[in-house]
Amino acid sequence: MNSVQIDRLYGEESAKGLDFWLHCETLYSRSSLHRFEIDIHRHDSFLQILHISDGEGDAWLDGQTHTIAPPTAIVVPPGFDHGFRFSRSIKGMIITVLPAALPLPVRANLQNTFMHPTLLSLTNHPDCGHIHDTMERILLEFGAERSIRNALLESYLTTVLLLLTPENAATRQPMGQDAERMVRLGTLVDAHFRQQQRADFYAEHMGLSTTHLNRIIRSQTGLTLQQLIAARQVETAKQELIFSHASVQAIALHLGFGDPAYFSRFFVRETGMTPRAWRVAEWQKQAKLTHDLSATSP
Repeated sequence: MNSVQIDRLYGEESAKGLDFWLHCETLYSRSSLHRFEIDIHRHDSFLQILHISDGEGDAWLDGQTHTIAPPTAIVVPPGFDHGFRFSRSIKGMIITVLPAALPLPVRANLQNTFMHPTLLSLTNHPDCGHIHDTMERILLEFGAERSIRNALLESYLTTVLLLLTPENAATRQPMGQDAERMVRLGTLVDAHFRQQQRADFYAEHMGLSTTHLNRIIRSQTGLTLQQLIAARQVETAKQELIFSHASVQAIALHLGFGDPAYFSRFFVRETGMTPRAWRVAEWQKQAKLTHDLSATSP
């Protein structure tokens, strides 16, 4: 098997719409189109969660082969090769999500818990039924068209990820004091980065000196606080450039930049492209990522 596709749903060549942040479908609906074998591929931007409730198969995760024995969950973070072979009796579903569209605390949990592709047996999991039911709710809500759809999908997805975390906790390093501080700092940055606060603002809220806080950040991330805040600003700018048609000026103001020209220079410095050029390039890329739902319905 070879890595044949990058950054689109397996088997998709074209798409409709640019509002993709989460996709959910049954394993049968996708794999049956490919004789129940998904060749090795990877997604540099997507996280995938598979829940297998019945059937059997094999999973190729980052160069290793695993036998699938339901009930099982598989989490594949961005950037890792993966492929699957399923039996015709396969039952379950797969969620594909853009992690950048999730709240910062959820992303922090993902990065700490699922750093590599992970296969989790749910046979003795105390919340096996709850995970199954929540995945079913995601599938149902994904097909619905109502104003609260995205809010519910985010809530259900967060629930699934948190319920899966304890099963993986034994393989993780315990979170130390500095790591806990980073989670707290992430929450603060998420709440205040649009206000263009100085480093001493965050240090004061953390009960630390600015020097101590920067030392912790550098040891945990290799960045300074200002670089961390800039990364959050760029991440949010990218989301708004992708998922809205707001002008670059409006996005700059929403991010707390009083001067749109300065925002453009900031964006070029961080990404190497102007906001407009980046948006056009990303929209062209995203057009290859989403899919025609009618073509993949069971």
